[in-house]
Amino acid sequence: MTPRAFDFSRRPFRDERPLILGAAISFVLAAVLAFANVRQYADFHRKIEGTARQVESLQSRRDRAVRDAAASRAALDQYRTSNLAQQSGALLRLIAERRFSWTALLARLERTLPADVRVSRLSPKFSEKGEMSIDCAFIGKGGDAVVRTITAFARDPLFEAIDLRGETAPDAARPEGYTFDLVLRYRKSARGPS
Repeated sequence: MTPRAFDFSRRPFRDERPLILGAAISFVLAAVLAFANVRQYADFHRKIEGTARQVESLQSRRDRAVRDAAASRAALDQYRTSNLAQQSGALLRLIAERRFSWTALLARLERTLPADVRVSRLSPKFSEKGEMSIDCAFIGKGGDAVVRTITAFARDPLFEAIDLRGETAPDAARPEGYTFDLVLRYRKSARGPS
């Protein structure tokens, strides 16, 4: 067999125009799709960068919110603790007030005070630790009643921290006698009678 010679003048003519047209259309379509892919790829990376920035921003906001929440929790716990301490101190004071025995205090004062000294005012004050101090006003017949009263309180083991706050001699306005104010601590304030 002899090789076929490319003789385009012979019949049947081959019409390759539709093939070339189809190839050109395919090439143009491939170029358009490639351009669309490149655009999509660029948009995707731009969106990813924006999303990455948003994620970083959200993570920093989350971290800041976690820190703020921890600080708020710590402040709240500290407030609750200090508030609880105040409430427990107030409860201790209330318990001390309820357990306080006036009878025991008055009996102890009757035994301790000199015979010529009278009580004109008695005001107990309870601390949050349950300790009790007494603000008292006394009236004595003579000037030495102040010294004898302080000495009598100093000898009694249930009274301590005796502080003389004021002393007034008798005059026309107060003819009853020497008045003096003492503040002292009563150590048996939360117990019953001795």
